[in-house]
Amino acid sequence: MTVRRGTRCVLDGLDLSIDVGECVVLTGENGSGKSTLIESIAGLLPVHSGSIEVARPFGLTLQSGGMNGDELVCERLEYAAASAGLKADDSLLAHWGLAHRTADRIGHLSGGLRRRLAVLQGLMAALGDQPRLCLLDEPSEGLDEASIQTLLNDINSLRARGHAFLIATHDARLSATATHTLTPKGEKLAVSNEAIFEAAPLLEEVPAQMLINRWSARLDRRTNHHFLSRGLPFIASILVLYALLGQVSAQLVLVPTFLAALAPLTSLHHAKEARSGDWWRAMGGCLSVPEPLTSVLICLAPWATMAILGIEVEGNLVYFLGLPFLTIMLASGAIHELALRLPRAGSQYIPLLTLVLIWPLLIATDALTDPEPWRPLVLATGIGLVISIGLPALHPRTGSD
Repeated sequence: MTVRRGTRCVLDGLDLSIDVGECVVLTGENGSGKSTLIESIAGLLPVHSGSIEVARPFGLTLQSGGMNGDELVCERLEYAAASAGLKADDSLLAHWGLAHRTADRIGHLSGGLRRRLAVLQGLMAALGDQPRLCLLDEPSEGLDEASIQTLLNDINSLRARGHAFLIATHDARLSATATHTLTPKGEKLAVSNEAIFEAAPLLEEVPAQMLINRWSARLDRRTNHHFLSRGLPFIASILVLYALLGQVSAQLVLVPTFLAALAPLTSLHHAKEARSGDWWRAMGGCLSVPEPLTSVLICLAPWATMAILGIEVEGNLVYFLGLPFLTIMLASGAIHELALRLPRAGSQYIPLLTLVLIWPLLIATDALTDPEPWRPLVLATGIGLVISIGLPALHPRTGSD
């Protein structure tokens, strides 16, 4: 494969295969492409040309952790085990010296303890019987000596069971786990390595699950983000309309619902912290996950606004006015996810992209005065649906695609 970062070709025609029982350690100075290689294999970076084949599930430790600070330690263990198709076991936390922090938020851990948890997450896929690949980016960074010894022991033990590893590191101590090294020129060199180790933990295999919904819902309850991002704009705009009642057109009753629907999906909000969303994407999860409760509230919001303001609509139309805004919420989520996947997510102007969503709002307001209200209602709903379904086609091509 060939991978470019900006105008620079970081990996040019690299050809690499990793078989069961191999541990390939990447060597090279800063900027030589070690992290780029791991993130490209994990499907997080666009690939200019070539192809990548990786058997899922696989383990992944990102250099920045890939965990949200509001998660609990025991929850992160649960998510990593479920995605790997394994049954979580609290003994793993004891094995890595984390048992005393099981109910603490990750954001309350010291840097060294957070790194232990990130490494445990990356090794999780290899703690079952089926041969798995683990991608570890600077796993020893920030670990104390005892934790490094645990890391070396577990890699050697799991490699002996038939699992495979690709490790990017500057730590010469990790060379003790290598069966091969990969040079900056892409040469895979075999090395002789005989290590003495103790058996690493072995977990029971269960059907794999992607628990993004549970992850996002727990963070919503813990941080009240769903209320802050949707509830407050909805309530504030109703109060403004109430103050202006009698001086504005009744069509503005749909504006509060529009503002509430425009907020990014909470799963995308939580995904931005410490690249926690990148870990879910690498595992094969979709980040644009609408919350069931929020979806119901968006559908009921026009009826609630009209009831508060005392505005009446003929027939059953009021019960269907929320449908266009449900698809606007999905389209807004698709726009935010597209911006999140682009090479420089922070440089994208999401407000400019979301201006197109004013179009279905204007069409939906026509339903309040049109003699045939179902036509604009269906059209407004369809526009949001087309945007939400079509935008993923613009996602940059990655190895996971």
